[in-house]
Amino acid sequence: MTDLANKLSQQFGRPVLDGVACAVSLAEGMARLQLKTSRHGGYAPPPQHKLEVQS
Repeated sequence: MTDLANKLSQQFGRPVLDGVACAVSLAEGMARLQLKTSRHGGYAPPPQHKLEVQS
């Protein structure tokens, strides 16, 4: 995809971001910072009205 992003950027004179390159760069930065997934409180509980069974 990098070839396509470069060609489009040159053709239209605008910056074009390659999604795969961006994702890899983000992952590299997170690894360098040694970021990890939180081990507690990952998700908020659902609202009570969504837990109630409707007949």
